[in-house]
Amino acid sequence: MCRLNPGYKALTIFLISLILSFEYNYYINFTIFILAIILMLLSKVKLKKILISFLSVVIMALGVFFTGYFYGNGEIGNSVNDISKIVVTIENRESGLQLAARILAYAGLGFLFVYTTNPRHFILSLMQQFKLSDKFAYGIMAAYNFIPIVRSEYKNITYAYRARGVKRNIFMLPMLVTAIRASENIAMAMESKGFQVGSSRSQYIKLKVDKIDYLLLILMPFLTLYIVIIF
Repeated sequence: MCRLNPGYKALTIFLISLILSFEYNYYINFTIFILAIILMLLSKVKLKKILISFLSVVIMALGVFFTGYFYGNGEIGNSVNDISKIVVTIENRESGLQLAARILAYAGLGFLFVYTTNPRHFILSLMQQFKLSDKFAYGIMAAYNFIPIVRSEYKNITYAYRARGVKRNIFMLPMLVTAIRASENIAMAMESKGFQVGSSRSQYIKLKVDKIDYLLLILMPFLTLYIVIIF
């Protein structure tokens, strides 16, 4: 999965997700979820990382399942023991499983793409194969590179407040100043390198589209559609 073209991989996963949005068969959704985990393990993603990532997703899926299980159709009937007891039917269970399985399937596909894709290569693929404008592409890359800068600055400010014994921490103003300075430095660096929107540029990293990318783009969505129609 890591060797696939990021842009075509994203398009393949998007088409599969689009097909799944029209299907309520929880067997298919659970299968997609399990296959996503298997592919992540084959791509050498650490099991601990996968478990931590899916912890909140599983909790959300369980919450949605029990909500659909007890309140799927909203029917309330009479019972010998308790007149206000909620009647749990097979339809409620099916409704809960459908909603929970859909959450797991979409989360599995999303994490599969995130953990097997280099963000920089994904942006480059959008530029080279899908003709994304340089202005938007480099803007996205600059915003992505701001994340570690902001994280590091947050730690530095926290340590500075602790060293000075300041209990009231004010983070927004110094972090805003740091972000403005970093953006100015990036803009000056791009201008000094001769960056111009719309001009022809050479690429240090050239991403190729192999036959396997075309094959998966055609085969996987059609296979998913075939399974959805059959079941």
